[in-house]
Amino acid sequence: MVLILKMICVAASLLAFTAPIKALSSSALQAEPIIEVPVKVLLKNFYYLDPASGMMVRGDFMLIENGIISSVNLSQGLCAGCTIIDLEGGYLIPGLMDLHQHLNVGGFAKKSTEQLIGLLRRNFYWGITTVYNPGIQLPLLRAIRKATRRNPGWYPEVYAAGQSIDTPGGWNDRGAPSKPVGATASDLQEFKTVATRQLAASADFINVSSDDMSWLTSTPMAQFPPLLLQQGVALMRANKRRLFVHVAQKNDVQAALAAGVDAVISGTIDGLIDDPAIRFFTAKQTGYISTLALYETIANPQKSVAAQKYFDPDFVNSRHIYSNMGSDFMAQNWRDWWDRAEILSSKIPTLRGNTLALIKAGALVGIGTDAGTPSVIFGASLAYEMQLHEQLGLAPLAIIQMASLNNAKILKISHRTGSIAPGREADLVLLTQNPTSGIKAINSLVWTMQNGEITYRRELTAPGSR
Repeated sequence: MVLILKMICVAASLLAFTAPIKALSSSALQAEPIIEVPVKVLLKNFYYLDPASGMMVRGDFMLIENGIISSVNLSQGLCAGCTIIDLEGGYLIPGLMDLHQHLNVGGFAKKSTEQLIGLLRRNFYWGITTVYNPGIQLPLLRAIRKATRRNPGWYPEVYAAGQSIDTPGGWNDRGAPSKPVGATASDLQEFKTVATRQLAASADFINVSSDDMSWLTSTPMAQFPPLLLQQGVALMRANKRRLFVHVAQKNDVQAALAAGVDAVISGTIDGLIDDPAIRFFTAKQTGYISTLALYETIANPQKSVAAQKYFDPDFVNSRHIYSNMGSDFMAQNWRDWWDRAEILSSKIPTLRGNTLALIKAGALVGIGTDAGTPSVIFGASLAYEMQLHEQLGLAPLAIIQMASLNNAKILKISHRTGSIAPGREADLVLLTQNPTSGIKAINSLVWTMQNGEITYRRELTAPGSR
């Protein structure tokens, strides 16, 4: 969710008068090194999440060639020219994905493009190898593309929609003209112009905001026209492009499904999704990106931030982030910004019920966080998001697959990543604790592998930075 200018300024000021986000080492913010990645890597002595059974199974050997998993348990351990790594009985899971993450808004807004790109790299600390940004300023997107092309193993893979498209009088009109938070379109021609500009700037998808925010404020915003949404979907489909939509309410979800969108972003908070809509989700495998962390955070920032803090034992995000974003002052700010924030807790059971109903029906449910929103802490919020799903009674391994394989399916990249299998990219996470014991095992992360390149968690923690 892209925040209005007032929210950005207030949240940023909280950080400016205490302590900034802890920067990575200066070398991490400079030009990325060209790293020599071993052509052949042989991992041995581990357990891994098998995509077929959904269980952790024994792995004796895994051969990785040029960043691609060549075989699992087919090698006899003899590999000429291989770099051999003994995982000592550790646990491998696929690289995790956050399908709703912002770099340039909210409490983590920074003026320096280098700092923002350095922040992107920190995702590896939490095992995040792929992110989707549904609303990003185009100059920053171009800079990210340049950095990630230079060394694809140095950063997570980034998918983005450029600036989210809204209607005049909607969410994107709430910023100052000099600092727009998105783009607007009132008819198909304007939509085509805006979408063309996004795609020319290397956006992967088009994202539409179709949320009047009436679930959070008693003064609703203008609603994106359903007919224009249908026309936009048809236009994108004719150009072999995909369109995601940000919706939070039952009626808007139904309108989005009728329009034929490829995925809906953010959980559905205001009303239970009815059976016909659930059947539509399931039959069409339209993506539903569950975003429990956002709503839990708005309803109770103190509790939510404390839970996120647990997943940052090294304080990669500074202690000040957690103390400020989890303060009584921030909780009061949420209530001041949105007059219905105080009653949001009463709606969360509906949000949880919708998520469970879709999962049980076999819908394609993925996970995102809306990280970058004040109090939704960058990186740590994904583990917290997964823990919230665990509290719904879901098995930890099923949640991990939601955050990897399901998310890959939503992005249409499951043929090459999102699971541990021959032919897939070597996007892996090594844990010392068995993830079947719970999502808290993520705190035992040793390293994250992206395209066959390993980044140790300790590399992302600077001495004396707590």
